[in-house]
Amino acid sequence: MKFHAESVSASAAGDYYQIFLGPKEDEDADPFDVRGPYVLVQRQFEMPNGGRSGVETHDEDYIGEFKVRVIELSQTKLAFEIKRKTKNHIEVTYTLDSAKFEKFRHLAEIVFGLKEPGIDGEDDYLSVDDYDENEFDEI
Repeated sequence: MKFHAESVSASAAGDYYQIFLGPKEDEDADPFDVRGPYVLVQRQFEMPNGGRSGVETHDEDYIGEFKVRVIELSQTKLAFEIKRKTKNHIEVTYTLDSAKFEKFRHLAEIVFGLKEPGIDGEDDYLSVDDYDENEFDEI
């Protein structure tokens, strides 16, 4: 699966981390209405789950709990592999400036198991949204 995302966001709350790549949010639209291609990848650290991440997309063939591996994580592209035999590649292009990418990368690396979450709630309530015009604050 390949697509371009207009919006990129990442967030953490407690033991839960997620990244979202997809269409820009429309406040007037039904929140359950899919308006274009998207991917949401989540990882939780509350209960052991064998290092799996939850993957949700607009394509039902790519929904489930999987082991995932990053192939490329850059300022313009995320490509990752789902550890299974078929329908196992997702590639998303986007545009992020350097500062927003660094914050996105930090949480994406946790979601994909490249690094461990912060100690003592260091990452709690950290959020990155590319359509927010304000500088991001780490809370």
